[in-house]
Amino acid sequence: MGLDYGEKRIGVAISDPTGFLAQPLKTIHYQSQKEAIEEICQLVEAHQVAEVVLGLPLTLAGGDSRKTREVREFAEKLRAKLPVPLKLLDERLTTRQAHQVLRQMGKKPGKHRDIVDQIAAQYILQTFLDRGVR
Repeated sequence: MGLDYGEKRIGVAISDPTGFLAQPLKTIHYQSQKEAIEEICQLVEAHQVAEVVLGLPLTLAGGDSRKTREVREFAEKLRAKLPVPLKLLDERLTTRQAHQVLRQMGKKPGKHRDIVDQIAAQYILQTFLDRGVR
């Protein structure tokens, strides 16, 4: 399962049963991180997920920012509740790629934020699957 973390929404993607192809699943809207973590854990169980990969928003130079630290803190909370391994993956430019996909489809990214989050999660997961990092 791939996750694109945001302050109000988390994009979720899942792979096909062979672990070859990532596809968008849903966008989690949440009020608290606890609520988001509970829903992620439910999805992991419902879809029999073996691993979760969370996008880590590094700066273009590869360093940490305030957002990077926020995601690392969320990852630690999530890791403590997940029954499966959690890995972090550099997610630089995934949101930009998602915006580009929507524009190619003739849609405005600002009006389709849920889809942007899901596509970004799909890119994160597909990158992980393509690298064969396990």
